[in-house]
Order: sequence, then structure tokens, then C-alpha cells
Amino acid sequence: MRYIYLGLAVVVAVFAYLAYLTAQLPGSDGLPNGPGYISDEVWYVTSARNILHDLFKAPAASPYFTVEEECLTSGSVVVKNYTKIDAVTVEGPVACYIRRGFPYPDKEGILSYYNLEHPPLAKYVIAAVEAVRDEPLFWRLPSIALGVGTLILVFLTARRLAGDIWALAATALMVFDNTFRAMAGIAMLDIYLAFFTALLAYFYVSDRVLATGAALGLAASVKYSGAFPFFGLAYLLARRSIWAFVSVLLMAISIFLLVNIPIAGQLGLGRWVEEILKALSWHTTSRPPGPTVSTPLDWLLMRNAFALYINPDIYASGTPAYLVALAYALYRRDDVSILYLSTYGGYWLVYLAGNHTLYSFYTAHFSPLAHIVLARLLSSIANSGRK
Repeated sequence: MRYIYLGLAVVVAVFAYLAYLTAQLPGSDGLPNGPGYISDEVWYVTSARNILHDLFKAPAASPYFTVEEECLTSGSVVVKNYTKIDAVTVEGPVACYIRRGFPYPDKEGILSYYNLEHPPLAKYVIAAVEAVRDEPLFWRLPSIALGVGTLILVFLTARRLAGDIWALAATALMVFDNTFRAMAGIAMLDIYLAFFTALLAYFYVSDRVLATGAALGLAASVKYSGAFPFFGLAYLLARRSIWAFVSVLLMAISIFLLVNIPIAGQLGLGRWVEEILKALSWHTTSRPPGPTVSTPLDWLLMRNAFALYINPDIYASGTPAYLVALAYALYRRDDVSILYLSTYGGYWLVYLAGNHTLYSFYTAHFSPLAHIVLARLLSSIANSGRK
């Protein structure tokens, strides 16, 4: 047992180091000739900063102010000009300001953007970090921590189902998941989704019904796709007890509503509901051409990967484990397999509903489930070899 934990510590340390290397990349469209945003951080980090300022009435911890020209003083030093924003970012004293914090990307409407396409939980976490220190590496520290936490949850869950050795093997294979590893070094939403989905699986396998519902609610509070495991949970729990099903559903809804109280209070109840309906419509509608899109089938075949960073090139290219685990899940159809099929299948529902602009980095969501299923497969192969 001691060697198993030592092995897990090594796997976690290697993973954390690789995620940290990603987190140290310079990014772009931040400080001129300095650090900036990586990929879709431009939307999530900035909306978190706006939420921090408008909802929680707190400034980001930063020497920079984004201001209109009439707010400049003789001591203000302009550090960034914009073409799509009627403002400048400065250091030094100012008479007033729109936002305090790291310079914004040059995007139209970014100073009032809340990213209402997605629920707010991950943005709350990023905002809390910005209140301490609003710099690129700090935005990404929660992602590293959640990536590590997801590995540990995968190990703990897989150990219950497949034993120590195969749980460790499956956890180690997650280090080779290019998408999951990269997302653990970037301040985007999908690593939060992965963590709460892994937490859901752990609580479910531990037969903790209310905690399972809480984890589902937290996942759905990061992205609406976090609710995809519910399809599988509904099937599994309804077979056992209708009260277990109702308990999970009510707990998940309660957590989702609790997390959304600040944003609903800011927007007003009517507009909050309207924004949820708009978001659901947005998620089931294709968007204009842009980054490389892919289908859920492409994710299994590692095709049409989303480029997260160029030079060094980092693509959300996934891992063969998704396909292998899916084939075994279809054969095995045990509880964790059902959760995996439900979560992966949710993206097919979105695709069939009309949204064909899906991206390969979404696979970080179900990567923990795929690797737990993979641990069961490895254990099954090993046990059959002993017969």
C-alpha cells in the first residue's frame, strides 16, 4: 500500500509540474510585450473581474486601472491602448476608473461582459483569486489545484471498483490526456467541470446520495453541460429508489439556485431567467465560423483538435482512452459506465439539437469518467488472465 501511495504522489507531482509549465506560458493580448490571456481566458477571466467589481463590490488586486480619458491625471501612465474599447489602461493615480485589474483584451463590450452563456461558479473562484492578485499565473492556480484534485478523486473512485494497482494505472494514464493536462494549466471552465464530475462519481460509488446531488449541482453551476450525468443518474437511482432519485434532483437544484443567487440578484429575477433561456438556445445553435470545430465522434478518433496555444503548440487532442473506455462501457454497462455514456451522450444531444460548433476541449469534462471505466477494464483483463 505504501508503494501505491508513493506512486500516486509521483503521478500527481508530474501532472502538477506539467500543468504549471502551461500556466507559465506568456499568452497574448494582455500587457504590451508582456504576459496575457491564453485561449478563451479572454472571456472567463474578464467576466470574473467584472463580476468581482459589480456583484461583490470589490476591486481586483492590481496596479492597473482601465479608465476613460477624463479620469486621467498628470500621474497616470498609459500602458495599453485599445481599438474596440473606448478606454485606456494605466498605472498610477486616477480620478476615477471603470475597472481595476489586469489589462483587458481588446474585445468589444468586454468591460461589461458577465459570460451569461454559462453559470457563474467558476467565475466566482477566479474572481476570488483576482481579489488577492490579478495576474495570469494566479488565475490559473485553481485550475492546477482542481486538476490534481481530479486525479486523486479518479484514484479513490477507481480503487473501490478495480483495486489499487489498476486505479493507479488509470490515474497515471490521465497524465497522457493532452486535453485534460492542458486545461489544468489554463483559467477556463472545463477543468472545474471535470473536478465536480469526478466528485460526483466518487460520491455515487461511495453511496452518498445527497452528496452526489450536491456534486451534480456544482457541476451544473459551472456549465449547463455539467448536468449531463443526470440522465445516467436518473436511470440508476430510479431503479433503486424513487426517493433517492428525488433527493439527488432536489439537492442539485438547490445547489444550483444557491450558487446563482448573487448573479440573479444583480440582474433581477426576470432577466436571470431570460438569460438562462437565451443560454440554452445558444448552446443548441451553431455559431459563426471560427476555431476548429469537431463532433463527438471526432473526439474519440482524436481528429479536428482545438488549438489552445501556438508556439509551443498545444492542442486539445485528447487520448485513445476515450474510445477504449466507451467500447468497454457499452459492453459492461455497469454504474460508472452508465455515467460515462450519459455524460458523453449529452454532447451528442447538443449536436443533434443543432449546435455543430463543438470543440475538442469539452472532453476534459468526461475524461475522469473514461479513466475510471478504463481501470475496470484493466482489472477485468488482469483477472481473466489469472483464470
